[in-house]
Amino acid sequence: MRERHSVVLSSQGKRRLPSESPEVIAMTTSQRPAAALFIWRPTFDTLVAAGSGLVVLALSAVMGRLTGVNPLAAILVRDVAMVIAAGIFFPLWYIRHRGRQWADLGFHLKGWKLYLALNLVFGGLLWGLLSVSRGPWDIAWDSHTLGCVLYVMLAGIFEVVFFYGFQLHLFEKALGPVMGIVLTAAFYSLHHLGFQREFAKLFLVGIMYGTACRSAKSVLIIYPFFWGVGAVYDVLVQAQAITPIAWPWPRSGLLLVLMYCVFRWGGQRWGWWQPRLKG
Repeated sequence: MRERHSVVLSSQGKRRLPSESPEVIAMTTSQRPAAALFIWRPTFDTLVAAGSGLVVLALSAVMGRLTGVNPLAAILVRDVAMVIAAGIFFPLWYIRHRGRQWADLGFHLKGWKLYLALNLVFGGLLWGLLSVSRGPWDIAWDSHTLGCVLYVMLAGIFEVVFFYGFQLHLFEKALGPVMGIVLTAAFYSLHHLGFQREFAKLFLVGIMYGTACRSAKSVLIIYPFFWGVGAVYDVLVQAQAITPIAWPWPRSGLLLVLMYCVFRWGGQRWGWWQPRLKG
């Protein structure tokens, strides 16, 4: 006896089996399991993320050893080797080299108004929490203080690019979101080895920022306000826990020049940014 199959006509009049109907497709989609929180798919990218993280830790340790012996050498290790070379240039070059998109790592302007608004709200809440729990911020707003704030915000670009864009994405692809956030927070905490050894507190801070970036898929959820409030508090209010920032204005100028060179070179080679030609 011949088996009879019912046929459904689509809105375009095409023949379609019942298994292809919207109701069946929706039911099948709803039954798919959620993305795994833990996976094990390490690749060469995972090795690069971990290896470059170890390089950053080593540079921080060298900087710490040099601070009391040769301050100028310590500054060059920190600002040139760690922040610019390992922390900004290498991740951006590697992303392009591997054919990835900036947006995949949270570097995009999609939804920027919402993310910056949330960023500002989170920063305000953090400022209020720190003020209530630790007392008012007794800060002398002189030239040195303003230079320290500028330097901290510029150096923070390295942390956002390297940890919360580059490492977080590559670790999550290989190990899932939970281990991606945990490993990123661990590297973020330990990279303070040379100047701020509050590893437990910084690990929790890394978990907080990593979770925010992973949820929003944008680094604009933490930088500049949310991240900046915590960093400025550590440098200006809790200054006894970290190595003081020497020569903040010259170092800020150096970072600005080097960042300009990196992005100008990247723009000319890869089309990141093309400077306007004078007519």
